Amino acid sequence: MKDNFDFKDRINRDLAAQRVARILLGVPENVDAEQLKNAYRKAARECHPDHNANTEEANRKFGLVKCAYELPAFDTPCDTLLAEMDSESGAGQDDKYNLDNPWGHFCWWRERFFE
Repeated sequence: MKDNFDFKDRINRDLAAQRVARILLGVPENVDAEQLKNAYRKAARECHPDHNANTEEANRKFGLVKCAYELPAFDTPCDTLLAEMDSESGAGQDDKYNLDNPWGHFCWWRERFFE
């Protein structure tokens, strides 16, 4: 029975990663390949390290955008994207988001890395 739960958890994580990737790129669920490529190029230009003082933060954001493109475009799993989704380090001091549920964690993560 445990294997079925692990399988379900894996599928839920994959679906969550797909949703996060589409949100990061600003595309709908039924996006076609050309729209996805255009959204990736726009996001890559905005957070490219050469345009953002080549900091570690800029490198990480650019890597996340790359993962966000490769996941829906080529169905390539991205450990970096999943690790960032699971990361709770640096949570806000004001307890703005409830990190006990996935939505609160996602909102905190989105604000931390893309706002």
